[in-house]
Amino acid sequence: MQYSISKTIFSKEVILKVTYLWQENFCINISEDEYNYILSIDSKTGLDFDWNKFNSQLQEQQLRETLNNQFGEIRDAIYNKAFSNFKRY
Repeated sequence: MQYSISKTIFSKEVILKVTYLWQENFCINISEDEYNYILSIDSKTGLDFDWNKFNSQLQEQQLRETLNNQFGEIRDAIYNKAFSNFKRY
């Protein structure tokens, strides 16, 4: 089975993070062309690959990455200020 994933929508890091979660049951090889990452998927256990679930996890992980890139520094500054009066061991 092969799936194409747009490079303009998903980063390779996001794809790697999600494929890591599926590696127990599936062998997922990632190649690419100019515009897409191409996933070749083979089942290790006979299970059917659930593209909808995989795609949902991709979208969720990409959102996490996007929010972390946008607000990571602000979050860290708030965290450091909130806990600045506590000793770290």
